[in-house]
Amino acid sequence: MGRATRLPMGPALAAGAIVLGCSLILPSVPAFAEDDLTEMSLEDLMSIEVTSVSKQAESLNDAAAAVTVITSEDLRRGGFTSVPEALRLVPGVQVSRIDASRWAISSRGFRQEFSNKLQVMIDGRSIYTPIFGGVIWGEQNVSMEDIERIEVIRGPGGTIWGANAVNGVINIITKHSEDTQGGLATLFGGTQEFGLGGRYGGTIGGDTTYRISVKGEKTEDYDFDQNYNGKDEWGQIRVGFRSDTKLTERDELTVHLDYFDLDFERGTGVAGPAPFFPIVGFRKEHLETRGGSAHIKYARELDDGSNLEVAAYYDRVSRRTSIDEDSHTIDLAIQHDFELTDGLGVIWGTEYRAWWTHVNSVTPTIVFDPNKESMHLGSGFVQFKLDLFDDRLSLIAGTKVSVNSWSGFEYQPSARFVIKPAEGHTVWGAVSRAVRTPTYIENDLNAMIGPVALLGDRDFASEELMSVEFGYRFYSIDWLTAELSAFYSEYEDFSAFVGPAPVGPYVFENAGEIRVTGGEAEIGVLPREWWRLTLGYSLLFFEEDSPSDPLGGGKEKRSHPKHQVVLRSSLDLPADLEFDASLFYVDGLNATVPTLRSNNVTQYVRLDLRLGWQPLDWLEISVVGQNLTDARHVEFKDVQRNQSTQVPRSGYVKVTVGF
Repeated sequence: MGRATRLPMGPALAAGAIVLGCSLILPSVPAFAEDDLTEMSLEDLMSIEVTSVSKQAESLNDAAAAVTVITSEDLRRGGFTSVPEALRLVPGVQVSRIDASRWAISSRGFRQEFSNKLQVMIDGRSIYTPIFGGVIWGEQNVSMEDIERIEVIRGPGGTIWGANAVNGVINIITKHSEDTQGGLATLFGGTQEFGLGGRYGGTIGGDTTYRISVKGEKTEDYDFDQNYNGKDEWGQIRVGFRSDTKLTERDELTVHLDYFDLDFERGTGVAGPAPFFPIVGFRKEHLETRGGSAHIKYARELDDGSNLEVAAYYDRVSRRTSIDEDSHTIDLAIQHDFELTDGLGVIWGTEYRAWWTHVNSVTPTIVFDPNKESMHLGSGFVQFKLDLFDDRLSLIAGTKVSVNSWSGFEYQPSARFVIKPAEGHTVWGAVSRAVRTPTYIENDLNAMIGPVALLGDRDFASEELMSVEFGYRFYSIDWLTAELSAFYSEYEDFSAFVGPAPVGPYVFENAGEIRVTGGEAEIGVLPREWWRLTLGYSLLFFEEDSPSDPLGGGKEKRSHPKHQVVLRSSLDLPADLEFDASLFYVDGLNATVPTLRSNNVTQYVRLDLRLGWQPLDWLEISVVGQNLTDARHVEFKDVQRNQSTQVPRSGYVKVTVGF
């Protein structure tokens, strides 16, 4: 696909300002989606059911955690083409783009390309990788039109979701196939991104609905200096299938199938001579990843009103990147929730997971010893919820216990409360312990980075977190809602390379202690029936007692934005038009300097605009501008000392057709 002509964005800003000003005096019109943001009351939004906090459906108002829900309408009206970009909406979540195909994403700090303290799932299936820890986001770019909502929990979730849900949980929940009947086709393209997709949903007999989704996309080179010379273009093809079968009035069977084929370029660092072994340039490498999964879930409502779920999945991925990797995962989980007595609910579950991999290093300087590895995990959890005083007070307590091949026995208890002192007010609090288990690289790495030796350690233990959280929700006024949260977290046995300077050998050890204090705020305002505003803010403070290591550890305090702000505006206009604007502010990172750059990552302001039009019931056309406030900016560095590119100003046009 050839490069498109790049359009100046100055006129787009001016046009957006004119439309925004005019819209303030114009009435509302019907929107494209059935549940448009401006047609839902703020109380409706605060009452959305979430399932990721306690693994069962509950109102957002009742959740004893800091939760943000990104709805399908948020995704559509934000003009997002990927899940990582949509996560910028969530206060307390740090999103930085490393290059065109890679992101560093975390919650409440500790952000890296492989952020190992954030549990991420698609319909409850974990996509956390035991190789490096964290999520490889470019592999998980599911079709945006198939997503029902994204539930983001900030703070520990280990009691329910197990190890590695230390700083947060993200659950990407796709739409029931019953809600995606008929056909849908999308086509978008512009200065930086191109893509097309199709979806068809139908029925088999009278009890089974299904959908088949196909998408292909490509992102052109980002900037290194300018002129789109980042050597980092990427593209993917993805096919998905979902079916939902109503076996009886009380039984349902869901099947998910997914396959992706990802190709991307990377500017790989070229090192100079010893002894300092500096990076002096970059060469372009072609890399690829293929993978797929099969996921099946059976749900039954029992005679006593309790609910039983049995789920299993198989996942395989083959990566040809800085290492050649072939990994497999199988998982089986059972969950049961019931009411023990009047007002006392119980939810319990058990899970077995097996993961195995075979790694061939593409360079003799980075190897794994042994290059074949497996990890087995067995776990169980139980949680009690006691409702008192006509549900004005709820007490929740539970724990997860597990045994795994790498760190042995783990326990992750939590105690929470929810108080509703008056209608429209909720106060909650929590005390939690969570762990982050070792990764393959921490166990078995054997590398030479120039003259520096880096080694894994089979005695490496899990990192531990103790966290205290408090929150308050306000929704008693029909035009105003607010959600506030504050936390204090202590991390012990933090991972760091330790060894004699200057060349080591440096060994992974549990050598650090870090304390993090912070908070988030999210405020919703409805000035008019046709205009919705949302403001998000987050604040982080770090205190660190960790050794500096050759990969840049020991600098957490200056490697995360102290302040982040997001302001969103959604308006319905006459003539079936919609106008949406998102403004983001992210603080600078004083200790983050990308390879071959002389300056650290500085603060930036980003403006995204979208103008949508639905001239017919089955047709929507939208124009989207992204990063409109500057020509380009850098957001993070590559810890592997490869090329970090700059996010350029861009725009695209999208056409969606239903049939």
